[in-house]
Amino acid sequence: MKITEFIVENLLRKNLILYKLSWKLYNNLVFKKKIEKDRKKFFSKIKKIEPIISKVVDTSYKPDINVIKITIDCLRNDHMSYNGYERETTPFIDSLKGYRTTMISPSSWTYPALASILTGLYPHNHGAILNGKIRKFDIKGLRPLKRGVITINELLYLLGFNTYSIAPIDLAIYATKGRWCLQELIPLSNAEFIISNVIDWISNNMKENKNFFAHVHFGDLHEPINPPKKFRNYFGKIDKLPNIENWAFQKPETQRGREFEKYKENKILLYDNTLRYVDHILERFYEFLEDQGLLDSTVVIITTDHGEEFWDHAELEAKHFYDVRGYAGIGHGHSVFNELIQVPLIMHGPNVPNRQDDKLVSGVDIVPTVLDLLEIQHHIFLDGLNIFKAPTKRVLISENTIHGYEKRALIYNNYKFIYSQDDDVSWIFNLKKDPYERNPIVDEELSKMFMSKLHKLTSEKMILWKV
Repeated sequence: MKITEFIVENLLRKNLILYKLSWKLYNNLVFKKKIEKDRKKFFSKIKKIEPIISKVVDTSYKPDINVIKITIDCLRNDHMSYNGYERETTPFIDSLKGYRTTMISPSSWTYPALASILTGLYPHNHGAILNGKIRKFDIKGLRPLKRGVITINELLYLLGFNTYSIAPIDLAIYATKGRWCLQELIPLSNAEFIISNVIDWISNNMKENKNFFAHVHFGDLHEPINPPKKFRNYFGKIDKLPNIENWAFQKPETQRGREFEKYKENKILLYDNTLRYVDHILERFYEFLEDQGLLDSTVVIITTDHGEEFWDHAELEAKHFYDVRGYAGIGHGHSVFNELIQVPLIMHGPNVPNRQDDKLVSGVDIVPTVLDLLEIQHHIFLDGLNIFKAPTKRVLISENTIHGYEKRALIYNNYKFIYSQDDDVSWIFNLKKDPYERNPIVDEELSKMFMSKLHKLTSEKMILWKV
Protein backbone atom coordinates (compact mmCIF):
# COMPACT_ATOMS: atom_id res chain seq x y z
CA MET A 1 0.00 0.00 0.00
CA LYS A 2 1.26 3.49 -0.88
CA ILE A 3 1.99 5.83 2.02
CA THR A 4 -0.67 8.30 0.76
CA GLU A 5 -3.31 5.55 0.73
CA PHE A 6 -2.26 4.52 4.24
CA ILE A 7 -2.68 8.11 5.46
CA VAL A 8 -6.17 8.48 3.99
CA GLU A 9 -7.29 5.04 5.24
CA ASN A 10 -6.29 5.82 8.83
CA LEU A 11 -7.91 9.25 8.67
CA LEU A 12 -11.20 7.78 7.42
CA ARG A 13 -11.06 5.19 10.19
CA LYS A 14 -10.49 8.02 12.71
CA ASN A 15 -7.24 6.34 13.79
CA LEU A 16 -5.54 9.55 14.86
CA ILE A 17 -2.40 7.89 16.22
CA LEU A 18 -1.62 5.98 13.01
CA TYR A 19 -2.61 9.01 10.96
CA LYS A 20 -0.11 11.18 12.85
CA LEU A 21 2.64 8.60 12.44
CA SER A 22 1.96 8.05 8.74
CA TRP A 23 1.69 11.80 8.12
CA LYS A 24 5.02 12.46 9.85
CA LEU A 25 6.61 9.76 7.71
CA TYR A 26 5.14 11.25 4.55
CA ASN A 27 6.13 14.73 5.68
CA ASN A 28 9.74 13.64 6.19
CA LEU A 29 9.86 11.85 2.84
CA VAL A 30 8.06 14.38 0.65
CA PHE A 31 6.94 17.67 2.21
CA LYS A 32 10.00 18.43 4.29
CA LYS A 33 11.99 19.30 1.18
CA LYS A 34 9.13 21.44 -0.14
CA ILE A 35 8.78 23.23 3.20
CA GLU A 36 12.50 23.97 3.32
CA LYS A 37 12.40 25.25 -0.25
CA ASP A 38 9.53 27.60 0.64
CA ARG A 39 11.36 28.77 3.77
CA LYS A 40 14.45 29.65 1.74
CA LYS A 41 12.28 31.64 -0.68
CA PHE A 42 10.66 33.41 2.24
CA PHE A 43 13.89 34.50 3.91
CA SER A 44 15.35 35.51 0.54
CA LYS A 45 12.31 37.66 -0.21
CA ILE A 46 12.34 39.23 3.26
CA LYS A 47 15.89 40.48 2.68
CA LYS A 48 14.73 42.18 -0.52
CA ILE A 49 11.59 43.83 0.85
CA GLU A 50 12.92 44.83 4.28
CA PRO A 51 14.48 48.11 3.04
CA ILE A 52 11.18 49.01 1.36
CA ILE A 53 9.03 48.08 4.34
CA SER A 54 11.20 50.13 6.70
CA LYS A 55 10.11 53.23 4.76
CA VAL A 56 6.40 52.64 5.42
CA VAL A 57 6.49 50.84 8.80
CA ASP A 58 8.21 51.67 12.07
CA THR A 59 10.17 48.40 12.32
CA SER A 60 11.99 49.55 15.46
CA TYR A 61 8.83 48.97 17.49
CA LYS A 62 8.39 45.36 18.70
CA PRO A 63 4.82 44.54 19.83
CA ASP A 64 4.46 42.18 22.78
CA ILE A 65 1.15 40.60 21.75
CA ASN A 66 0.55 37.31 19.91
CA VAL A 67 -2.07 36.86 17.19
CA ILE A 68 -4.01 33.71 16.30
CA LYS A 69 -6.39 33.84 13.37
CA ILE A 70 -8.72 30.85 12.96
CA THR A 71 -10.76 30.46 9.79
CA ILE A 72 -13.46 27.77 9.75
CA ASP A 73 -14.06 27.05 6.07
CA CYS A 74 -17.71 27.24 4.87
CA LEU A 75 -19.01 28.68 8.17
CA ARG A 76 -22.50 30.17 7.87
CA ASN A 77 -23.37 33.17 10.01
CA ASP A 78 -26.97 32.06 10.53
CA HIS A 79 -25.91 28.62 11.86
CA MET A 80 -24.11 30.13 14.86
CA SER A 81 -26.22 29.50 17.95
CA TYR A 82 -25.43 32.97 19.36
CA ASN A 83 -27.31 34.32 16.35
CA GLY A 84 -30.44 32.47 17.44
CA TYR A 85 -30.01 29.30 15.39
CA GLU A 86 -32.38 26.48 16.39
CA ARG A 87 -29.55 24.06 17.29
CA GLU A 88 -26.90 24.84 19.90
CA THR A 89 -24.06 24.44 17.41
CA THR A 90 -21.50 26.77 19.01
CA PRO A 91 -21.91 26.83 22.82
CA PHE A 92 -18.21 27.42 23.43
CA ILE A 93 -17.87 30.23 20.90
CA ASP A 94 -21.07 31.72 22.36
CA SER A 95 -19.41 31.81 25.80
CA LEU A 96 -16.37 33.80 24.67
CA LYS A 97 -16.13 37.37 25.86
CA GLY A 98 -14.99 39.91 23.32
CA TYR A 99 -16.24 41.46 20.12
CA ARG A 100 -18.80 39.90 17.78
CA THR A 101 -20.24 41.22 14.55
CA THR A 102 -21.21 40.21 11.03
CA MET A 103 -18.54 40.36 8.35
CA ILE A 104 -18.91 40.63 4.59
CA SER A 105 -16.42 38.31 2.95
CA PRO A 106 -14.50 39.99 0.11
CA SER A 107 -15.18 36.88 -2.01
CA SER A 108 -17.36 33.78 -1.81
CA TRP A 109 -14.53 31.28 -2.22
CA THR A 110 -11.30 30.55 -0.41
CA TYR A 111 -8.42 31.71 -2.60
CA PRO A 112 -9.23 35.43 -2.98
CA ALA A 113 -11.08 35.67 0.36
CA LEU A 114 -8.15 34.50 2.50
CA ALA A 115 -5.77 36.67 0.49
CA SER A 116 -7.96 39.66 1.41
CA ILE A 117 -8.01 38.69 5.09
CA LEU A 118 -4.20 38.50 5.11
CA THR A 119 -3.51 41.66 3.08
CA GLY A 120 -6.32 44.07 3.93
CA LEU A 121 -7.00 44.49 0.20
CA TYR A 122 -9.95 43.61 -1.99
CA PRO A 123 -9.31 40.94 -4.66
CA HIS A 124 -9.06 43.47 -7.52
CA ASN A 125 -6.18 45.10 -5.64
CA HIS A 126 -4.27 42.11 -4.23
CA GLY A 127 -4.55 40.18 -7.51
CA ALA A 128 -4.97 36.62 -6.14
CA ILE A 129 -7.98 35.75 -8.28
CA LEU A 130 -9.24 33.42 -10.95
CA ASN A 131 -9.30 35.45 -14.13
CA GLY A 132 -11.39 35.16 -17.28
CA LYS A 133 -14.85 36.03 -18.58
CA ILE A 134 -16.38 32.56 -18.16
CA ARG A 135 -14.72 31.07 -15.09
CA LYS A 136 -14.28 27.35 -14.94
CA PHE A 137 -12.18 26.44 -11.93
CA ASP A 138 -8.68 25.27 -12.79
CA ILE A 139 -5.88 25.57 -10.27
CA LYS A 140 -3.51 26.48 -13.12
CA GLY A 141 -5.61 29.57 -13.78
CA LEU A 142 -5.03 31.11 -10.35
CA ARG A 143 -3.17 34.40 -10.41
CA PRO A 144 -0.67 35.05 -7.58
CA LEU A 145 -0.61 37.99 -5.21
CA LYS A 146 0.88 41.05 -6.85
CA ARG A 147 4.57 41.53 -6.15
CA GLY A 148 3.99 44.87 -4.44
CA VAL A 149 1.54 43.43 -1.92
CA ILE A 150 2.76 42.70 1.60
CA THR A 151 0.93 40.28 3.87
CA ILE A 152 0.42 40.79 7.58
CA ASN A 153 2.51 37.68 8.21
CA GLU A 154 5.51 39.16 6.41
CA LEU A 155 5.09 42.46 8.20
CA LEU A 156 4.88 40.82 11.63
CA TYR A 157 7.96 38.72 10.88
CA LEU A 158 9.89 41.93 10.26
CA LEU A 159 8.71 43.08 13.69
CA GLY A 160 10.16 40.03 15.42
CA PHE A 161 7.32 37.49 15.19
CA ASN A 162 7.52 33.84 14.25
CA THR A 163 4.79 33.07 11.72
CA TYR A 164 2.94 29.84 11.03
CA SER A 165 0.21 28.73 8.63
CA ILE A 166 -1.56 25.37 8.58
CA ALA A 167 -4.48 24.10 6.51
CA PRO A 168 -5.99 20.86 5.18
CA ILE A 169 -7.09 22.50 1.90
CA ASP A 170 -4.64 23.58 -0.80
CA LEU A 171 -6.50 26.76 -1.75
CA ALA A 172 -6.13 27.96 1.83
CA ILE A 173 -2.34 28.24 1.47
CA TYR A 174 -1.70 28.87 -2.23
CA ALA A 175 -2.21 32.64 -2.24
CA THR A 176 0.42 33.19 0.46
CA LYS A 177 2.70 30.28 -0.37
CA GLY A 178 6.32 31.05 0.47
CA ARG A 179 5.41 34.02 2.69
CA TRP A 180 5.66 32.31 6.12
CA CYS A 181 8.39 31.09 8.46
CA LEU A 182 6.56 27.76 8.31
CA GLN A 183 3.57 26.76 6.22
CA GLU A 184 2.00 23.29 6.38
CA LEU A 185 -0.57 21.71 4.09
CA ILE A 186 -1.96 18.55 5.70
CA PRO A 187 -4.57 17.12 3.31
CA LEU A 188 -7.83 15.70 4.69
CA SER A 189 -6.91 16.36 8.31
CA ASN A 190 -9.67 17.16 10.78
CA ALA A 191 -9.77 19.93 13.38
CA GLU A 192 -8.31 17.71 16.09
CA PHE A 193 -5.22 16.90 14.06
CA ILE A 194 -4.81 20.49 12.88
CA ILE A 195 -4.96 21.77 16.46
CA SER A 196 -2.51 19.13 17.71
CA ASN A 197 0.01 20.50 15.18
CA VAL A 198 -0.72 24.08 16.20
CA ILE A 199 -0.21 23.21 19.87
CA ASP A 200 3.12 21.56 19.04
CA TRP A 201 4.25 24.63 17.09
CA ILE A 202 3.20 27.11 19.78
CA SER A 203 4.90 24.99 22.47
CA ASN A 204 8.14 24.95 20.49
CA ASN A 205 7.84 28.68 19.79
CA MET A 206 7.46 29.42 23.51
CA LYS A 207 10.91 27.92 24.04
CA GLU A 208 12.27 30.65 21.76
CA ASN A 209 10.44 33.30 23.80
CA LYS A 210 9.24 35.09 20.66
CA ASN A 211 5.86 36.52 19.82
CA PHE A 212 3.95 34.65 17.14
CA PHE A 213 1.28 34.93 14.48
CA ALA A 214 -0.56 31.70 13.66
CA HIS A 215 -3.03 31.34 10.80
CA VAL A 216 -5.12 28.20 11.43
CA HIS A 217 -7.58 26.90 8.84
CA PHE A 218 -10.20 24.21 9.52
CA GLY A 219 -11.73 22.27 6.63
CA ASP A 220 -14.27 20.12 8.49
CA LEU A 221 -17.35 21.95 7.14
CA HIS A 222 -16.00 21.76 3.60
CA GLU A 223 -16.88 18.74 1.51
CA PRO A 224 -16.32 15.91 2.16
CA ILE A 225 -17.97 16.42 5.57
CA ASN A 226 -16.93 13.55 7.79
CA PRO A 227 -16.90 14.31 11.54
CA PRO A 228 -15.72 11.81 14.16
CA LYS A 229 -18.19 9.11 15.17
CA LYS A 230 -18.90 10.79 18.52
CA PHE A 231 -20.29 13.87 16.72
CA ARG A 232 -21.69 12.45 13.48
CA ASN A 233 -25.16 12.01 14.96
CA TYR A 234 -24.90 14.70 17.65
CA PHE A 235 -28.20 16.50 16.99
CA GLY A 236 -29.85 13.55 15.25
CA LYS A 237 -29.02 10.41 13.33
CA ILE A 238 -27.73 10.87 9.78
CA ASP A 239 -29.39 8.53 7.28
CA LYS A 240 -27.12 6.53 5.01
CA LEU A 241 -27.68 8.42 1.79
CA PRO A 242 -25.53 8.44 -1.36
CA ASN A 243 -23.02 11.33 -1.49
CA ILE A 244 -24.18 12.81 1.81
CA GLU A 245 -20.58 13.75 2.66
CA ASN A 246 -20.23 15.55 -0.69
CA TRP A 247 -23.14 16.75 -2.83
CA ALA A 248 -26.11 15.24 -4.61
CA PHE A 249 -29.07 17.01 -6.26
CA GLN A 250 -26.71 19.54 -7.81
CA LYS A 251 -28.82 20.26 -10.90
CA PRO A 252 -32.12 22.19 -10.84
CA GLU A 253 -34.22 19.46 -12.44
CA THR A 254 -33.40 17.09 -9.53
CA GLN A 255 -34.19 19.55 -6.72
CA ARG A 256 -37.74 18.51 -5.92
CA GLY A 257 -39.62 15.65 -4.33
CA ARG A 258 -39.35 13.60 -1.11
CA GLU A 259 -35.88 12.18 -1.82
CA PHE A 260 -34.48 15.67 -2.32
CA GLU A 261 -36.10 17.02 0.85
CA LYS A 262 -34.80 14.06 2.86
CA TYR A 263 -31.29 14.58 1.49
CA LYS A 264 -31.40 18.32 2.18
CA GLU A 265 -32.54 17.75 5.77
CA ASN A 266 -29.74 15.23 6.38
CA LYS A 267 -27.12 17.40 4.67
CA ILE A 268 -27.88 20.37 6.91
CA LEU A 269 -28.00 18.09 9.98
CA LEU A 270 -24.56 16.67 9.11
CA TYR A 271 -23.22 20.21 8.71
CA ASP A 272 -24.58 21.23 12.12
CA ASN A 273 -23.22 18.11 13.80
CA THR A 274 -19.81 18.88 12.35
CA LEU A 275 -19.94 22.50 13.46
CA ARG A 276 -20.62 21.27 17.00
CA TYR A 277 -17.45 19.14 16.70
CA VAL A 278 -15.37 22.12 15.58
CA ASP A 279 -16.70 24.16 18.50
CA HIS A 280 -15.63 21.32 20.84
CA ILE A 281 -12.09 21.30 19.40
CA LEU A 282 -11.85 25.07 19.83
CA GLU A 283 -12.75 24.64 23.49
CA ARG A 284 -9.89 22.18 23.91
CA PHE A 285 -7.52 24.60 22.15
CA TYR A 286 -8.53 27.41 24.48
CA GLU A 287 -7.84 25.16 27.46
CA PHE A 288 -4.27 24.81 26.18
CA LEU A 289 -3.92 28.59 25.70
CA GLU A 290 -5.22 29.20 29.21
CA ASP A 291 -2.93 26.56 30.73
CA GLN A 292 0.04 28.23 29.03
CA GLY A 293 -0.99 31.68 30.24
CA LEU A 294 -1.37 32.98 26.69
CA LEU A 295 -4.95 34.28 26.63
CA ASP A 296 -4.14 37.62 28.28
CA SER A 297 -1.37 38.35 25.75
CA THR A 298 -2.97 37.03 22.57
CA VAL A 299 -5.48 38.51 20.13
CA VAL A 300 -7.63 35.64 18.85
CA ILE A 301 -9.78 36.04 15.73
CA ILE A 302 -12.39 33.44 14.72
CA THR A 303 -14.00 33.84 11.33
CA THR A 304 -14.24 32.16 7.93
CA ASP A 305 -13.35 32.67 4.30
CA HIS A 306 -16.99 32.28 3.15
CA GLY A 307 -20.28 30.56 3.96
CA GLU A 308 -22.09 27.67 2.30
CA GLU A 309 -25.33 27.37 0.34
CA PHE A 310 -27.94 24.68 0.95
CA TRP A 311 -30.26 25.43 -2.00
CA ASP A 312 -31.21 28.84 -0.48
CA HIS A 313 -31.36 30.54 -3.88
CA ALA A 314 -31.39 27.55 -6.22
CA GLU A 315 -34.41 28.71 -8.24
CA LEU A 316 -33.17 32.28 -8.72
CA GLU A 317 -29.71 31.03 -9.68
CA ALA A 318 -31.00 28.45 -12.14
CA LYS A 319 -33.21 31.01 -13.85
CA HIS A 320 -30.87 34.00 -14.00
CA PHE A 321 -27.21 32.92 -13.62
CA TYR A 322 -25.04 30.78 -15.88
CA ASP A 323 -23.06 28.03 -14.15
CA VAL A 324 -20.55 26.11 -16.27
CA ARG A 325 -21.29 22.95 -14.26
CA GLY A 326 -25.02 23.19 -14.69
CA TYR A 327 -25.44 23.37 -10.90
CA ALA A 328 -27.59 25.66 -8.79
CA GLY A 329 -27.90 26.31 -5.09
CA ILE A 330 -25.06 24.27 -3.61
CA GLY A 331 -21.61 24.84 -2.17
CA HIS A 332 -19.85 28.17 -2.54
CA GLY A 333 -17.97 30.43 -4.94
CA HIS A 334 -20.80 30.73 -7.44
CA SER A 335 -22.83 33.63 -6.03
CA VAL A 336 -22.80 36.65 -3.73
CA PHE A 337 -26.00 35.97 -1.81
CA ASN A 338 -25.76 36.41 1.96
CA GLU A 339 -25.47 32.72 2.85
CA LEU A 340 -22.04 32.89 1.16
CA ILE A 341 -20.72 36.36 1.97
CA GLN A 342 -22.36 37.29 5.28
CA VAL A 343 -20.20 35.50 7.86
CA PRO A 344 -19.34 35.65 11.59
CA LEU A 345 -16.42 37.51 13.12
CA ILE A 346 -15.39 36.98 16.74
CA MET A 347 -12.40 38.72 18.32
CA HIS A 348 -11.00 38.91 21.82
CA GLY A 349 -7.75 39.73 23.55
CA PRO A 350 -5.82 42.80 24.69
CA ASN A 351 -7.62 46.08 23.88
CA VAL A 352 -10.56 44.30 22.16
CA PRO A 353 -13.93 45.68 23.37
CA ASN A 354 -16.49 43.32 24.90
CA ARG A 355 -19.66 43.84 22.85
CA GLN A 356 -21.81 42.51 20.02
CA ASP A 357 -22.09 45.00 17.18
CA ASP A 358 -24.84 45.53 14.62
CA LYS A 359 -22.67 47.18 12.00
CA LEU A 360 -21.30 45.26 9.03
CA VAL A 361 -17.55 45.03 8.56
CA SER A 362 -15.38 43.49 5.85
CA GLY A 363 -12.70 40.81 5.74
CA VAL A 364 -10.31 43.53 4.55
CA ASP A 365 -10.73 45.21 7.95
CA ILE A 366 -8.92 42.47 9.86
CA VAL A 367 -5.38 43.57 8.94
CA PRO A 368 -5.77 47.27 9.83
CA THR A 369 -7.57 46.32 13.05
CA VAL A 370 -4.77 43.97 14.14
CA LEU A 371 -2.11 46.54 13.24
CA ASP A 372 -3.87 49.11 15.44
CA LEU A 373 -4.35 46.63 18.30
CA LEU A 374 -0.62 45.97 18.19
CA GLU A 375 0.02 49.75 17.95
CA ILE A 376 2.05 49.38 14.76
CA GLN A 377 2.67 52.68 12.98
CA HIS A 378 2.52 52.34 9.19
CA HIS A 379 1.71 54.06 5.89
CA ILE A 380 0.68 51.00 3.91
CA PHE A 381 -2.26 51.37 1.55
CA LEU A 382 -5.17 49.22 2.77
CA ASP A 383 -8.76 48.94 1.58
CA GLY A 384 -9.91 48.09 5.10
CA LEU A 385 -10.43 50.17 8.23
CA ASN A 386 -10.03 49.59 11.93
CA ILE A 387 -13.26 47.75 12.80
CA PHE A 388 -13.74 49.60 16.09
CA LYS A 389 -13.36 53.02 14.45
CA ALA A 390 -15.17 52.32 11.15
CA PRO A 391 -18.44 54.19 10.53
CA THR A 392 -21.73 52.33 10.87
CA LYS A 393 -22.89 53.35 7.40
CA ARG A 394 -20.28 52.31 4.90
CA VAL A 395 -20.04 50.75 1.44
CA LEU A 396 -18.64 47.18 1.31
CA ILE A 397 -18.08 44.90 -1.67
CA SER A 398 -17.65 41.22 -2.52
CA GLU A 399 -16.28 40.02 -5.86
CA ASN A 400 -14.47 37.44 -8.00
CA THR A 401 -16.95 34.58 -8.19
CA ILE A 402 -16.31 31.34 -10.10
CA HIS A 403 -18.23 28.66 -12.06
CA GLY A 404 -19.55 31.18 -14.59
CA TYR A 405 -19.67 34.93 -15.14
CA GLU A 406 -18.42 37.46 -12.61
CA LYS A 407 -20.94 38.52 -9.97
CA ARG A 408 -20.30 41.40 -7.61
CA ALA A 409 -22.14 42.70 -4.59
CA LEU A 410 -22.21 46.18 -3.12
CA ILE A 411 -23.71 46.60 0.35
CA TYR A 412 -24.65 49.94 1.86
CA ASN A 413 -26.65 50.11 5.06
CA ASN A 414 -29.88 48.14 4.40
CA TYR A 415 -29.41 48.00 0.64
CA LYS A 416 -27.57 45.45 -1.45
CA PHE A 417 -26.77 45.60 -5.14
CA ILE A 418 -25.94 42.43 -7.08
CA TYR A 419 -24.47 42.96 -10.52
CA SER A 420 -23.52 40.50 -13.24
CA GLN A 421 -23.17 42.17 -16.61
CA ASP A 422 -23.00 38.97 -18.66
CA ASP A 423 -25.93 37.39 -16.81
CA ASP A 424 -27.90 40.61 -17.43
CA VAL A 425 -28.57 40.98 -13.71
CA SER A 426 -28.77 44.35 -11.90
CA TRP A 427 -30.70 43.69 -8.72
CA ILE A 428 -31.34 45.75 -5.63
CA PHE A 429 -32.46 44.22 -2.34
CA ASN A 430 -33.92 46.04 0.63
CA LEU A 431 -32.39 43.85 3.32
CA LYS A 432 -34.56 45.32 6.08
CA LYS A 433 -37.76 44.29 4.33
CA ASP A 434 -36.28 41.31 2.47
CA PRO A 435 -33.44 39.87 4.61
CA TYR A 436 -33.42 36.54 2.76
CA GLU A 437 -33.03 38.20 -0.67
CA ARG A 438 -36.16 36.68 -2.21
CA ASN A 439 -37.52 39.71 -4.08
CA PRO A 440 -35.01 41.52 -6.29
CA ILE A 441 -35.92 45.09 -7.18
CA VAL A 442 -35.27 46.13 -10.78
CA ASP A 443 -34.84 49.90 -10.97
CA GLU A 444 -32.78 51.20 -13.87
CA GLU A 445 -31.98 54.64 -12.45
CA LEU A 446 -31.07 53.34 -9.00
CA SER A 447 -29.00 50.54 -10.56
CA LYS A 448 -26.99 53.09 -12.56
CA MET A 449 -26.13 54.89 -9.34
CA PHE A 450 -25.04 51.67 -7.61
CA MET A 451 -23.18 50.53 -10.73
CA SER A 452 -21.19 53.75 -10.86
CA LYS A 453 -20.22 53.38 -7.20
CA LEU A 454 -19.30 49.73 -7.70
CA HIS A 455 -17.15 50.54 -10.73
CA LYS A 456 -15.33 53.26 -8.80
CA LEU A 457 -14.69 50.99 -5.81
CA THR A 458 -13.41 48.09 -7.92
CA SER A 459 -11.09 50.17 -10.08
CA GLU A 460 -7.59 48.81 -9.52
CA LYS A 461 -5.28 50.90 -7.37
CA MET A 462 -1.88 50.88 -9.04
CA ILE A 463 0.06 52.38 -6.13
CA LEU A 464 0.05 50.01 -3.19
CA TRP A 465 2.64 51.92 -1.13
CA LYS A 466 2.31 55.32 0.43
CA VAL A 467 5.93 56.38 0.89
